Amino acid sequence: MTKPVFLTRDANGIRVVSFEIPGGVTTPSEFSESIAELGELSGKSPIIFDGRGPVWGYGMLIHAAHPTPWVAVRDPRLGAVVIATHSPDQWVGNVIPFP
Repeated sequence: MTKPVFLTRDANGIRVVSFEIPGGVTTPSEFSESIAELGELSGKSPIIFDGRGPVWGYGMLIHAAHPTPWVAVRDPRLGAVVIATHSPDQWVGNVIPFP
């Protein structure tokens, strides 16, 4: 098993957090450790998560990002789908272009 590798970048005021799991398999503890190594995810910038990973891994990421203005996940077919929001400018289910 392998720890995920995370990369962050800013795209027009949106924090994009991309990840890859080398070999495609990781454990919950490895995933959690990698998130902790990222540092603070919550803040003033909305976040888009992008990567192939387990549902429980996305749950961990979303929890770590609370509270932010909004959180979205990338769907390669649609764009970024807002899944949690504290902002009147976004709503759950809104699809925005992926930067």
